[in-house]
Amino acid sequence: MQVGDIMHTDVKTASPNDTFADVAKIMHRHGISSVVVLDGAKLRGIVTERDIVNLVAAGGDPHTVRVEHGMTRRDLVTVSPKTDIAEAAELMVARNIRHLPVADTRGRVVGIISIRDLTRWAAEELSGGHEMPDIARSHKALRAANELAKKRRRGA
Repeated sequence: MQVGDIMHTDVKTASPNDTFADVAKIMHRHGISSVVVLDGAKLRGIVTERDIVNLVAAGGDPHTVRVEHGMTRRDLVTVSPKTDIAEAAELMVARNIRHLPVADTRGRVVGIISIRDLTRWAAEELSGGHEMPDIARSHKALRAANELAKKRRRGA
C-alpha cells in the first residue's frame, strides 16, 4: 500500500502572508488540523493546531501575526505518492510529526497524509474482513500512532 492510496488530495493551503487567525478559520471550516503554506506553488511550511496554540501561549496575536513568522518549516519533509505507508509512518515517528505533505517529482504538493489517516487505514485493514490483511504495514502504522501519542504526552 502506498501513500497515494490514502492521502487527501484536497489540500487546504495558505500563503506566508496570511495570519494565524486566517488559518484557524480554514481549519475550523474544514474540520482539519493542518494547513500547508505555499508561496505560489512552492512549499514553504505547514501550520498545525500546535503552532497556533504555541503562538497564543507565547502572547502572540493570531489576528496580526503572519504564518511565515510561526509556521513549521525547519526540517520540513515531504513524501511521494509512491512512498510505502510503513515508510511514511516510520518517518513521522522519527521526525515527531503528525502531518506529512505529499509532493510529486517536481516538488508540487499533491496531497497530505496524517497519522490519523494511517490509523484509520490500519484499523480498516485489520477489521474490514479482508481475506489477506496487510498486517505488517498495519502494525507499523498503529505503532507509529502510539509512539507519537507517547511523545506528545511526554511533551517531546
